[in-house]
Amino acid sequence: MKVLPSKSNTVMKKNQILSRPVYVNKATASEMFGVSKSTIYNWCQEAEDSKEWSSLSIRPSSTVTLIHVETMEEFLKSKNKSFL
Repeated sequence: MKVLPSKSNTVMKKNQILSRPVYVNKATASEMFGVSKSTIYNWCQEAEDSKEWSSLSIRPSSTVTLIHVETMEEFLKSKNKSFL
């Protein structure tokens, strides 16, 4: 049985998505954490330089970096307990 699109099962706007993402790109991470994209870039670089946070992001291609949301939250907590 094939399910047809309807208002109740189709997402047309970003604000209709209610699930928590596992990975996000840098632009979305900057929106989620309320900082600039350059700050996200700097945090990713800092994490990459650290052995402890090497799993913060992955690069599936040369132009795409995906950030693991839960790991980013833990990274920020370790930087400053009052951040989150």
